[in-house]
Amino acid sequence: MSIVISVENKFIEFFNEEPLLVRSPGRVNLIGEHTDYNNGFVLPAAIDKAIFFAMSPRKDEKCIVHAFDMNDDFEFEISHLKFSEKEWPNYLMGVVDQLNKEGYEIKGFNCVFGGDIQ
Repeated sequence: MSIVISVENKFIEFFNEEPLLVRSPGRVNLIGEHTDYNNGFVLPAAIDKAIFFAMSPRKDEKCIVHAFDMNDDFEFEISHLKFSEKEWPNYLMGVVDQLNKEGYEIKGFNCVFGGDIQ
C-alpha cells in the first residue's frame, strides 16, 4: 500500500472523517547548500520522495497530530505553544508560531503525516 493511502486511512481511523490531502515533495540542492536563506545562489530540484499531510480544520484551538512513521501522537493549543521533549512536534509548532507572528489567524486542526523520505 502506498504511503499516501496509509496516511489517509490512518487519518480516517483516528478522526473518523475525510481529510484534505497535501503532498510536499522532497528536494535536493544541486548547488548552494545553506545559501538560499543567506541570499546566495541555489539550484534545488524536486525528487520522487515526499511527505504527505492528511488534515482537517477544528473549531477550537486544539491541534491533534499523529506522526505515522513513528506511530506517535501529540496535542497542543494554538495559544499555548510549549517546547516538547518529544522534539518532532516542535517543527509543527514552529510553523504555527511563525504564521501567528506574521498575523495569520490560525485555528486548531487534526493532522496525520508521514512520508517516504529517508
